[in-house]
Amino acid sequence: QNHPEACGLCDPVKCSEYYLNGTSHKVDAGKRYQSKYWRFDQSAPKFTNPTTLTLNSIPTELRIPPSRFDDIGNYFIEKHASSAGENVSGMDFLLEYNPGLVTLTPELKEHLPQGAAYLVSLRVTPANNCFASQVYSDLPKDVWEAVYHTSTNHLGLALLNEQYQLMSGYEAVIEVDTQLDLKRIMDPKSSLSPTFMDYRIFLLNGEVYLHANADTTVITQLKLRDKRPRGEDSASSTTYNSSNADADEREVKLNSLFGGDLLEVSVMHQFNTVWSGGINGKNYALFTVPNKTHPEAPDSVYAEIDINPKHRVQQILPDEYDNITLHQVFEHIWKPGTRKSRHFKIDKVNRRSVKEIGNTTESGDAPLPSFFAVDAHSHPGDKAPFKESGHGGACCVSLSPDDVNVGGTQHVKNDLLVGIAHTKVTWKPWYSKAHIPQADKDLLPHTHYVSYFYAFDPQPPFQVRARSGYFCLGFAPTSSVDGELPPSEGGVFNPHSVLTRNRMLQQNNITFNCPQMHFVSSFTEKAGDSSSSVIGYGLNDCTPRIVEVEKQEIVRLLFPDPMDMLFEEV
Repeated sequence: QNHPEACGLCDPVKCSEYYLNGTSHKVDAGKRYQSKYWRFDQSAPKFTNPTTLTLNSIPTELRIPPSRFDDIGNYFIEKHASSAGENVSGMDFLLEYNPGLVTLTPELKEHLPQGAAYLVSLRVTPANNCFASQVYSDLPKDVWEAVYHTSTNHLGLALLNEQYQLMSGYEAVIEVDTQLDLKRIMDPKSSLSPTFMDYRIFLLNGEVYLHANADTTVITQLKLRDKRPRGEDSASSTTYNSSNADADEREVKLNSLFGGDLLEVSVMHQFNTVWSGGINGKNYALFTVPNKTHPEAPDSVYAEIDINPKHRVQQILPDEYDNITLHQVFEHIWKPGTRKSRHFKIDKVNRRSVKEIGNTTESGDAPLPSFFAVDAHSHPGDKAPFKESGHGGACCVSLSPDDVNVGGTQHVKNDLLVGIAHTKVTWKPWYSKAHIPQADKDLLPHTHYVSYFYAFDPQPPFQVRARSGYFCLGFAPTSSVDGELPPSEGGVFNPHSVLTRNRMLQQNNITFNCPQMHFVSSFTEKAGDSSSSVIGYGLNDCTPRIVEVEKQEIVRLLFPDPMDMLFEEV
């Protein structure tokens, strides 16, 4: 009873008063109650059709040999020595993870092979967290930097059928920055760093858009074509030529490093940059809503800048831009009074500031979570280990009033949009202090991730109406027979899946049956089934996975029956 106000919900009586308010269940203040604090690995949505993804086009010689998994430190050192001797900018092995996913429209399918249902994007890079953290901390500094800050970050693309199987011949691994003349040049004054760190895809007004993280978020439109003859003229598509005055506005056909046998990929123009969230902006989800004043016009496109405590959203025209000066770019990147010059090719993209419509909208505060997890019990109030503000994440799947009102626990009159955000325990300076006992640090290990659903109004100011408690998404199977997945898992066996258990989610000396880092990189409607959704996520920057989640399961987590909180008399 003497706890600060921020800790009020840790008191089961106050907690139950909040959650049971307006229901037929009454709380007797004179009685003692116990409430449920969920484990992260028990509060996740129930899913079906889990599928492991593996790009067959990546050559075997560029895979980490399973025979070196137990000797990976020496493997990294050997690879670094080899790459330095050959004067190349990255280690010559690759992993794929963080699957972006869009459901193909009938119009897009007209140009693609029969049976294509989804397009998936993947980050293809040597950068990884597959192994125990101690493995990386024991590496020599130059090797550690080569693993984590490699300049090699390729785009993987593949067509999937309705069962999430990769369609033979329709996958490609592409080096985007080099072909658009954006590659960062290595010099003694700059560390190894990729031009783009991540790739995701979004469906906006029936077209596929590629999203990447550079200094901040950049976007461009993609065009996909089946290379088999279909009577289409692709003569207007060219390779990029920086000497051409209008090169940045022309369609550019991208060549594949690996694969690309039957899938032709083009960018429709140079990337444009979303500066609405400043230099720290990344992983902005992009979504559309119908234009209410002009129903016949294309849907309005929005970039989700912040999720909570204030939901901040900016309307944009993704194919249009304002040309800003280099000085304005540098004012975004560096603090006032600091260095104001550099020579990076990416700055021509930074100058292409995506055209904004109006000001960034800001909603009121998000509501409390629909349930609490064990972190609220072990570290109540302002001691919460995870950052309050969430990040994308992925968005959006729609919920109709019928979706939400089934079961009678909630009553909404309008549609909602739902996204998935993530938050983490951030590194703080005290982690490096020698006088802080290691036992204290072990209670709150940093860079551990959890996710949550959030539902919001589909019109400005996009008020968040509900959010779930924290959860984590689990591992793919650890073993196979002769390279075959068990019947419970679809897709193609990925030998790296066994590695993801090297790093498990931990808090307060509890180990959860989830990876330390699960990152939800896509969330979309299931093809041909409006009652279900598909989530794509990466495990420990190591492997990709896809799962199906029924919308009723999302509703259950966003709007649970209050008695599911188990407010029981002691």
